[in-house]
Amino acid sequence: MSETILIIEDDDDLRCIASIALIEAGYKVLEAPDGARGVDAFHAHQPDLVVLDIGLGSIDGIEVCRRLRAVASTPIVFLTSRADEVDQLVGFAAGADDYVTKPFSPKLMVARVGTVLRRGPGEVTKTRYEAGPIAVDTQERSAIVAGTELDLTRTEFDLLAMLIEHPRRVATRDVLLEGVWGSWYGDDHVVEVHMSRLRRKVREAGGPRIGIAVRGVGYKLGVSAESARRDRDTDNAR
Repeated sequence: MSETILIIEDDDDLRCIASIALIEAGYKVLEAPDGARGVDAFHAHQPDLVVLDIGLGSIDGIEVCRRLRAVASTPIVFLTSRADEVDQLVGFAAGADDYVTKPFSPKLMVARVGTVLRRGPGEVTKTRYEAGPIAVDTQERSAIVAGTELDLTRTEFDLLAMLIEHPRRVATRDVLLEGVWGSWYGDDHVVEVHMSRLRRKVREAGGPRIGIAVRGVGYKLGVSAESARRDRDTDNAR
């Protein structure tokens, strides 16, 4: 692996954490502590990907992204502590390819960087997923079940998004903890608690049973058109 990653981040500690994680993953890393020097470093070194903090000082991340996009199609991954819908929509409109929310897991950030680098030039990021009556848009952060939009917490939405992105794959507890909570050192039963709440909300909206537990491993979405029909038939028979 020889790709060069430019990190533009004004928090010294976070920049160091991101840099170490990427170097350990085999990437070459360049660093810039602000937007102006980040733009200069980009022009000087032509990196393969940019990790860009959205909340920079005098020149914010979105403006830096626009300036880079005006001259190149180099992939850009945002780091942001503002994970609300407006920031995501504006960020993607400015030309970012993906985003990682703070506090971030170094492993998750490295995984996102690798995923973006593996995409072909100009390939569009998939943001809409459907399984049975469930539709999730990860860019708009919306989840609809049988025509009803769910009122989910951020954690519940992230759990649902991870499951529906790979509906037939079993996600281990460690993968869910890493992807949703980042670095977690508490009781891993937190997954069960939030999964239970998510299941209840989906069922109350008229949806099928989700979050099927695979003993000793983790969870899978467990939704197909056939399983959704079975759940409806069972409910109607009661």
